[in-house]
Amino acid sequence: MSVNHENQLVNTKVPIELLFTDFIPEEGTRDIPYFTKRWYEHHKRFANKPVIRFSPHKQLYHYFMKRADFPSMYLDWYHTIFSSRNLVPPLSDTQIIDQRFVQYNIMKGALSKKQTSYFQQDPPLVKYNGNGGYFNLKDGHHRTAFLHCHGVKQVWVSMTQQDYDQWKNAEVLGSVLEVFQQQQRTLIYTPILHPSFMDLESERDAIYPTRLDLILEYLNATSVAGKKVIDIGCNIGYYARHFTREGAIVTGVEALTEHYELAQRLNHLERVYFDLRKERFETSNLIERYDIGLLLTVFYHMMKDVNARDAFLRKINQTVEEMLFWESGDQPELEKAILLGSTHFDHYEKLGITTGTGKTRELGVFRKSKG
Repeated sequence: MSVNHENQLVNTKVPIELLFTDFIPEEGTRDIPYFTKRWYEHHKRFANKPVIRFSPHKQLYHYFMKRADFPSMYLDWYHTIFSSRNLVPPLSDTQIIDQRFVQYNIMKGALSKKQTSYFQQDPPLVKYNGNGGYFNLKDGHHRTAFLHCHGVKQVWVSMTQQDYDQWKNAEVLGSVLEVFQQQQRTLIYTPILHPSFMDLESERDAIYPTRLDLILEYLNATSVAGKKVIDIGCNIGYYARHFTREGAIVTGVEALTEHYELAQRLNHLERVYFDLRKERFETSNLIERYDIGLLLTVFYHMMKDVNARDAFLRKINQTVEEMLFWESGDQPELEKAILLGSTHFDHYEKLGITTGTGKTRELGVFRKSKG
């Protein structure tokens, strides 16, 4: 971390998961040249979304990386910025792609040569959203999307000292450190998105693409705002907090006391709150219906106890209505066969191979047919 004394801004790294696209409230639109309602609808479509879900920009860089077809989504985004205000785009398709390709190669060169000063100089300005527990980018969307596509987990940004202090949340930090001491913790399973824990390596979700990347890639531009999500075996709440930041209504179920207690404290530290329950999923009193379920490296623990496994499957079938994101243990084919054969999920799509805690796993999504 460094302080720019000239303008009293703090330059520091922030986890990529906490960087969201800019959002201009209605009272701020008076400063937009040639403002129209159509332009504002276009802005809101991509505003206040995690950069890791900023599809037009991701498509552009994946195209340059030869991982995607021609970036038509990006060009549509670019054209609409102008056409929605009855303006002619200043650059043609070829010109804008060529310009971005030049910038891409400059950034790629700096990244490959580990010239961190390039990304540390004049970093994007961000504004902390204390109600959501994340940062809105005021500029630097292209740079941040580029870094995400290249697997960078922490991005240099600039913020006010007040915003940094809000993020640090020193009043709550002590209670989290106290739990670490009480539990004699030296490991965390998933990242803790806070400046005091950014150098603490997690067992999972540290290598690109992470499980979260694969899940959000599948969801693409689909909004989860207002959707009901259940995270079964939520551990310390990393995924539950992410979907809460995106506006979902989240329930996290965790049976182990040590994970539950830390998740409680982290919710306060990261200023993100979801319905956290300490109970076993298969014996819980949950009667709600959820649009999305998360079942990551949990079901394989149920495989040996047939009664517990069957109760678990019944509860999943009752509570998860649309899609279930699942990660296997070390017997993915057997788990898939049981899930498909014992529930109303009738479609499965593999999203990727994942690794962690010494095992190779499979990540995928189960869906129920509508109607």
